Amino acid sequence: MTKTDKIGIIGALSVEVDGLVHEMSNVRTTEIGGSTFYEGTLCDAKAVVVKCGVGKVNAAFVTSTLALVFGVGGIVMTGVCGGIGVKPMSAVVPSSFIQHDVDIDGLPRGHLDVLDRVEIEADEMLSEILAEVSDGVRTVMATGEQFIRSKEQTDRILTDFPSVGAVDMESAASAHICARLGVPFACIKTVSDSCSADEFYDFVTEASKKSVAAVLGLLKRL
Repeated sequence: MTKTDKIGIIGALSVEVDGLVHEMSNVRTTEIGGSTFYEGTLCDAKAVVVKCGVGKVNAAFVTSTLALVFGVGGIVMTGVCGGIGVKPMSAVVPSSFIQHDVDIDGLPRGHLDVLDRVEIEADEMLSEILAEVSDGVRTVMATGEQFIRSKEQTDRILTDFPSVGAVDMESAASAHICARLGVPFACIKTVSDSCSADEFYDFVTEASKKSVAAVLGLLKRL
């Protein structure tokens, strides 16, 4: 995609998107299904920014809306994630996404019906720029409907998906929708915790700011 294409930007929490909305100009808002979509100009690019809320269903809803209602040419997710071997405040730019909590009897764990695969690749052009502007770690992101807070949980994920380096609750769902609709998707998340609720609250604000800065850097490079 290019700067002439409208880009959708998603964050799960207010702290993950407020900095982007603050930088927008010519903003108009649209309320759909309980979400506020901020449409305007960001770094001279046409953009729609939205807080999706926590979890895969919320992420899938706003991703579908960005693609089907707003007609965006690409989508970027920003925010924070948990690190598995990646230290807090490190930027993560996933090379691919899996859903670690999908378990269909008789199929490999993480297998996605309809798409008929386990792993979804990120858009390489968008991801390369995000990694360059953030010095981001390229790894596999594992998404599921729970906050990962213990070694038992991380060990369980790594048993099935040994290449995973970070975990969250949204990005693979957005990647799933984008794969079905043919929309380029990439993600930049900063590690707020090493799968610990205590660390999350220590780092979430600064980690979110780092991800926001990377998204702005991407838009300036398009």
